[in-house]
Amino acid sequence: MSFQALAIKQTPLTDQPLHSTFALETLTQVAKAQGPDAFTSLIQQIFGSDIEPHTCAKLRTLLLAGEVQNPTITLTESLGYDADYDNRERTIRIDWGFYLRTAQGPNAHWLMDALLHEFGHHIDNLLRRDLCDLNEHSAPLVDGDAAGEEGERFSYWMARIGQHADDEFTIARPVKTGAYTHEIQANWKEAAARIQARYNERHGHYDASHSHPDREPFEAGEGDDHKRTHQQIETVLIGLGFDRDETHMVYFGNWLRDYSQLLDPKIVRATTMPKNFPDVLSRDALTRIVDVMAVKHFRLRRHFPEHFTVSPQMLGVYRPTEHIDNPKVSDPQASEPTLRDKDFEPLVRDGNPLLDVDYETSMKRYMAQSVTFMQAELKIAMQERSVSNLRAFGSALHVLEDFFAHSNFVELSLIKNGHTDVVAWTSPAPCKAGIPLVTGMFGPTDVLASLAGPLGEILFSTEDVTYMPVKAGDRSPREQVLLILLEEHHNPSYLEAFNTYLTTRDEWVDLPFVEFLQRCAQYLLGLSSVVGNGVGIIMKDLLTHLGENVDDWQTRYGQDPHLNGSTDPTHSQLAKDHAEHPLHLLAASLASDAVKQVAQAMTDYWNGDTSADPIAVATAYFKHPQDCDWQDAPVITWAAANPEALRRSQSKTELAEISKTLARSGSRALEQLRKDSTAYLTFLRGEFLDANSPIWFLNSLTPLGQLSKGALKYLKLI
Repeated sequence: MSFQALAIKQTPLTDQPLHSTFALETLTQVAKAQGPDAFTSLIQQIFGSDIEPHTCAKLRTLLLAGEVQNPTITLTESLGYDADYDNRERTIRIDWGFYLRTAQGPNAHWLMDALLHEFGHHIDNLLRRDLCDLNEHSAPLVDGDAAGEEGERFSYWMARIGQHADDEFTIARPVKTGAYTHEIQANWKEAAARIQARYNERHGHYDASHSHPDREPFEAGEGDDHKRTHQQIETVLIGLGFDRDETHMVYFGNWLRDYSQLLDPKIVRATTMPKNFPDVLSRDALTRIVDVMAVKHFRLRRHFPEHFTVSPQMLGVYRPTEHIDNPKVSDPQASEPTLRDKDFEPLVRDGNPLLDVDYETSMKRYMAQSVTFMQAELKIAMQERSVSNLRAFGSALHVLEDFFAHSNFVELSLIKNGHTDVVAWTSPAPCKAGIPLVTGMFGPTDVLASLAGPLGEILFSTEDVTYMPVKAGDRSPREQVLLILLEEHHNPSYLEAFNTYLTTRDEWVDLPFVEFLQRCAQYLLGLSSVVGNGVGIIMKDLLTHLGENVDDWQTRYGQDPHLNGSTDPTHSQLAKDHAEHPLHLLAASLASDAVKQVAQAMTDYWNGDTSADPIAVATAYFKHPQDCDWQDAPVITWAAANPEALRRSQSKTELAEISKTLARSGSRALEQLRKDSTAYLTFLRGEFLDANSPIWFLNSLTPLGQLSKGALKYLKLI
């Protein structure tokens, strides 16, 4: 018999306390089982490498002493999310509807996942507010929130390495007497396996965004990265006639435009050029890396592989037009991109008419090319409501959304409505409006940040360090990327050695688990060491190359356009798709409004309304704020409600610092790669091995020091 929520609902759903300590008990058990170094590695893996080791040690000491306080947990009606955590009140709130759906029957693992998830936010809060080092002003020396979704990571790791004495254990118990006294129980092994499976499926794919800055939500199958992204903007499609799968199909087209930026002419190797890793990579290699990422991000790949397998034609290359970026190239040594690949756009230097400001429109002339591209993609989408056409629709929406994030449209709208001190990031120009509408130049540091982040996510994740193939030929995402990169290396012996390891492993894939590990220990002398050495080879060359170039790249960008008469700011000066920018949420809100109107016109057209014209609706947004008024009301409302953000948008000093921070994204991404690679290789050397890990069992067969040395000798890499 299926679970019926009303069977529990005996009284009105008022706020009620919920008793649950299993998340704290699980973390405490892990702290006892792990040594100090292993626990530190675990905490940094979950909450970020910026958490200092002595801060992790403080947390472990408090856990072992029983001095970590459990957050208050409350059942709340109409929460809007399945659960969330309030950083200020230190309270976990569980939605009554979600609770009633998961309090008994086969869905208890969702409640377990939610409680672990939100408890993870609580621990992050403690680490970053109570336990971290403070500066001279008693302010924390670390960011107020971990990067990415630490709640997801905490739930995953607790489910993976946590233990409970009994298979059946209590998740929670409502405090109120009467109908609410039943205990919610689950089978630990089964629930933990489901949480891990869900994480592996959904990792890196988050749809939700909490409207309250101090609250961090949980939704079944979704998450939060605390800023408005292309994906989150397009959630407005749900409710406009798009189901969830169609929304993901649209977002896939948008996502492809974002990741085409990895194929920048500065790093793409022409087919006639010799291999020179990591200075340049082939277009095919970069496309295949993006395809590996797509497998992790889009679950629909399993159902529509022909539509979600990334090809060179589908991905394309970086073209400023597709992102409404300023195409100007300031490097006098830059070579013609079309000589490397015909799909690149030609070089645009000073004096090119595309860089001029059109007098009538008061906009840079190159923007017309972006509008043309968007119109062509919309025309494809209008033909029929198919998977490929939904992808084209997403590609068009990417340009529309970037218009608000990459231009000074928002700044000019504020200036128009009386906030004349807002920094416009351009000098005046001969045009009707006086101050032109411009976008920024996408520089090499932006390319570096785009490349380093995704590579680090795959190469240095410790989640599949014990990857076990199901059948011969199975490869983990890390192994797939390593194969691609080693193919690009000029020394073929590295690829040959790595393939020898993989093909030998394939021969044993059908053996029992223990025998599989014994073979790895006996013949390959280290399951993880071989992979680790591959990572080490790649990172040694990659980090050296990036380190030599990043400083030179940064000095070439970032001059103040207010001082030199320029109308060509950089991407980092204007970019409002970064949460650090004070106008980030306003730009995202205007983009959401525009997407909503275009999507409504598209659905009307698909439904037979021949008068609906999504192309005209979308094109109308590409105007100088002096020539349109649709944005005036929301801009005025936002300015009145956000005086501090408005003040920051008027401070050139603060904006310049934000700009410098974004311009340094290349250096920061490089440093993060270095930290993550070190942490990953440390992980493989055994400082993070526990008795529940398959690698620990392998280590018990052959000393890990011998494994590393033997694997190096086997592969002839030293």
